[in-house]
Amino acid sequence: MRPEEKRQEIIVGVVVLIILAATIMGIMWGKKYDIFSSRSYYTVRVARASGLQEGDPVTVSGVPKGVVDDFIIRKDSVDIIIGVDKDITLFSDASAIISNMELLGSKKVEVNPGRSGFRLVEHGIFRGTFAGGLEDIFETTGAISTDFQTLLGNFNKTLLLLNKAMEEDVQASLHTLHNTAKIIDSLMVSDIQPGLMAMKGALQQTEEMVDSKREDIDTIVTNLKSVSNTLNIVVDDNKDKLARSIASLDKIGADLSLLSTRLKDPKSSLGKLTLSDSLYQRMDSITVNINAIVKEIKENPKKYLEHVNINVDMFGGGDK
Repeated sequence: MRPEEKRQEIIVGVVVLIILAATIMGIMWGKKYDIFSSRSYYTVRVARASGLQEGDPVTVSGVPKGVVDDFIIRKDSVDIIIGVDKDITLFSDASAIISNMELLGSKKVEVNPGRSGFRLVEHGIFRGTFAGGLEDIFETTGAISTDFQTLLGNFNKTLLLLNKAMEEDVQASLHTLHNTAKIIDSLMVSDIQPGLMAMKGALQQTEEMVDSKREDIDTIVTNLKSVSNTLNIVVDDNKDKLARSIASLDKIGADLSLLSTRLKDPKSSLGKLTLSDSLYQRMDSITVNINAIVKEIKENPKKYLEHVNINVDMFGGGDK
């Protein structure tokens, strides 16, 4: 191979290497890879990152150990690219909190390295949370105030509607009461007043009848008083007789009670008479015998009359 051709191949190879190196450097630069950097890069995925900017500090256990490098916005989250010093080791359970450095100052990313023991690879992703500051509180308060004003407006409208409805209902109720009062007045005139007049007439007739029969009523009352006085006199005059009669009735009641006791006592004569089964059986036997004799006399009277001499004088001429 001639020297010229060999030199051309070397030049082409060098150019290709330069182009390849430039391409790799460009890709790494575009993806924020820095082989000469003293930091390792990770991704913190949060729901929101309000107020956080590139260059804001990243702290580990409160000590500044890196900066915010870039943001990648997704549909429902935000990825924060952070660069952390290489002397910091993050584990798979690492976490982060976006908080305020001061009350109204800039924000920072506070990283908790984790304790799982499994090291998080560079460019690994871990979750973070957003801790709102005072401005977020003001924002929330403003939103609440707006909602409260809207609520007050709706409440005022509701009150106006209620007042209007109540006025309409009250007016309708008053109108109904007025009509009812008219109906009652008409009933008073058409029905109640004639009844009251009839009652008044009946009372007047009663008073007139009482006035006309006053003498008879006085006589009846006088007679009732006389009868009452007479009864009192009779009772007073026969007080002793009444007392004796009451005593006699008490004695009769005592005797009847004694008789009842004796009848119930099986040891007494009356008790034996009423309670003895043998006496009952004897009486029953006597009754049976008497019935048998009567039956036999009816069936064969000659047996008992053949020795009896009976003379009957039908004409009254016999000896006396």
